[in-house]
Amino acid sequence: MMIIKWFKGSFTKRPGRMLGAIVGIAITMALLSAIGSFISYSGASMTSRAIQNVPVDWQVQIVPGISPDTVRTAIAKATKFSAFETTGYADVKGLEAKTGNSTQQTGPGKVVGISDTYRKNFPAEFRSLIGSPAGVLTTQQCAANLHIQPGDNVNIQRPGLPPVAVKIAGVIELPFADSFFQAVGLPPNAAPQAPPDDVLIMPLTQWHSIFDEQAKIRPDSIRTQFHVRIDHNFPADPNAAYIHVQRLANNLEARIAGSALIGNNLAARLSTVRADALYARVLFLFLGLP
Repeated sequence: MMIIKWFKGSFTKRPGRMLGAIVGIAITMALLSAIGSFISYSGASMTSRAIQNVPVDWQVQIVPGISPDTVRTAIAKATKFSAFETTGYADVKGLEAKTGNSTQQTGPGKVVGISDTYRKNFPAEFRSLIGSPAGVLTTQQCAANLHIQPGDNVNIQRPGLPPVAVKIAGVIELPFADSFFQAVGLPPNAAPQAPPDDVLIMPLTQWHSIFDEQAKIRPDSIRTQFHVRIDHNFPADPNAAYIHVQRLANNLEARIAGSALIGNNLAARLSTVRADALYARVLFLFLGLP
């Protein structure tokens, strides 16, 4: 009753002061609400941009001797996915090309096999420069090292086997070569490895015809990976999204223990974003609260 009488007396005798106090409190609450909404929106925006810039969410490398179907089934049980591609990696002794009156030869390189649908599912991985986007492709650095262009032949030097000649159809660039050729399964604090300079990309069926025999005599030089884009239905907050993605990866690791290794590119990107979002939140609170 005393509080009601106090409010009634204040409005009766000092209406201007009470109205000013009410307006001041309302403005303060509106400002805090606006800051909170802005922080929430900025965090969601950071999460959205981070996800868009990840070319491949997961790279799951199969351990030799394990059935790929077993690993694929485990991935399907661990999470929904919108894109799934099988990718073959082969280590080669070198690449050789004869152009004009000279012969150029590189050191050890990589030959990658992709399906016909890979570039549709993961368009950010490759950028065409000249020539055809289909067939045997070479990276820009490799083309410069061998002095080759579309239409030229390149000999692939396989370890323990005769060389194989292929015709180059186009030259490409790999904007995300660091992650594409990452050493899957290394500890998080391990130093990143530099991507190879000399790389050929070819259809997966052709890759198998060339390197299945090499896999029998040098299994350590052949790797198979599943490249996966998982369902992006997770929280907008960067920290919550990171926890969600990491939980999915942990679930998959439990299902494929000892049969495959995971390169969680999406979690690595979200880990950086959530740190930036936390810094932005603290900064806005310190600027807005006073």
